[in-house]
Amino acid sequence: MSRSRSFNRFHRYLARQKRRGLRAVLPQLQDAREHQESPANSSDGVLRRLSLREMELDLMEAEA
Repeated sequence: MSRSRSFNRFHRYLARQKRRGLRAVLPQLQDAREHQESPANSSDGVLRRLSLREMELDLMEAEA
């Protein structure tokens, strides 16, 4: 086997190992991200609704 072919095979092997390692860790990272984002997303939604309500009340007071 020539040097360049063995070099390419070795690097393909390393890339495969890296992909396998990332696939093993990925579900854990996704679960952690879901737990982090869900409270933030819900609080963002609540804050948005409250600010819209306040704007509506301000508009109603301005019309009256």
